[in-house]
Amino acid sequence: MKHFRILYRYEWKKLLGKKIVWISFLLVFFMLALAVFSPLFGGYYIEGKYMGTTYEMDQVDKAYAQALNGREIDQTLMEETIAAYRNIPQNLDIHYMATDEFQKYARPYSEIFIFLRRMSGMTTSELMYSWEPNYDDFAAKRQTYLQSYRKEARLSAGETDFWQAREATIKTPYVYEEHGGYSHLLSYYQTFGFFVLMLTAICLSGIFTDEHTRKTDQIVLCSPLGKTALYSAKIAVGISFAALSTALYLVFLFLSTLCLYGLEGYQAPYQFLDALSSDPVSCGQALLIAYGILFIAAVVISVFVMVLSELLRSGIATLAISTGLLLLSMIFTVPKQYRVFSQIWDWLPWSFLSPLNVFGNYTVSVFGHYFTPWQAVPVIYLAVSVIIVLIGKPVYQRFQVSGR
Repeated sequence: MKHFRILYRYEWKKLLGKKIVWISFLLVFFMLALAVFSPLFGGYYIEGKYMGTTYEMDQVDKAYAQALNGREIDQTLMEETIAAYRNIPQNLDIHYMATDEFQKYARPYSEIFIFLRRMSGMTTSELMYSWEPNYDDFAAKRQTYLQSYRKEARLSAGETDFWQAREATIKTPYVYEEHGGYSHLLSYYQTFGFFVLMLTAICLSGIFTDEHTRKTDQIVLCSPLGKTALYSAKIAVGISFAALSTALYLVFLFLSTLCLYGLEGYQAPYQFLDALSSDPVSCGQALLIAYGILFIAAVVISVFVMVLSELLRSGIATLAISTGLLLLSMIFTVPKQYRVFSQIWDWLPWSFLSPLNVFGNYTVSVFGHYFTPWQAVPVIYLAVSVIIVLIGKPVYQRFQVSGR
């Protein structure tokens, strides 16, 4: 154990001695800060007319939303919302949000209107001018919308029943809570994940290959401390770096966002953020789950990058493959009709950066029990990490320094 601690500290010293590590870490921090604070300065325009900064407009909407706190989205609130929106003239040449009628009558109910549209699948014009507010009809449209979505996703009968049962556990009528802070955190999720996984790939792709490229491996590998201890120390440092850097970024992201936009809405149903979800979790719980999984994904990627670099004997090739997979996940999806391949692709660490996948409808069935993506994927990730480490160990141990 003493030898391991010596090697562990030595590997940390090597890693932190690289300029690329500090440059990458600070660059990611700057990009995250830019994402969080840019609304303070960004302008908000309607039909070319400057209305104020994005943050100022957000605060106006927040004030309206807070006035609705605690109200059930029932027949009464539906009627109020639709009546307010029907003050907006039809057949406009401009966007309806640019009208004085929207600003005066409809905007105070915009959160409820958006919720009704997303939950029912109705169009904006249908809600504004055609639909007669009726709670039972809204509930029926909600079920029809969900059934269509599940059918498109190629869910089995068992999965459909499982999600319908979870949907039934959600308390209705929904009670509105202002949830701006959690909405912003969800919007940052994919960007945050991309930056964190890229940082991990950049900083750890050379942790095994540096000795090979610098031709110092013959000195390091003849150490009496042994290859096993050295391999374990490198893996431990890589995992520690991924975990610590992700944790630091998460603390900054949560504190800055919630300070700017508020803590309210922790108990609000997650359906206010993702209308197609049937998970009976709150906004706050969902964000903790999602970012917790991202934390685990960073650890998995750290192991993957390190072992891949040893297999390829090239940090550049490892970085190219890691970057390529991240970029591919952003531009490519497997069609839903190929259910098995679509599920595998969506659950890969670089694809699981989307909240739609974290709280998606695909499940894992074990002895008749169904597990949601956010329940199954962390277990899968941790198991795969152990397997990757075990695969890399004999590869590293059998490495022999060839003549140069």
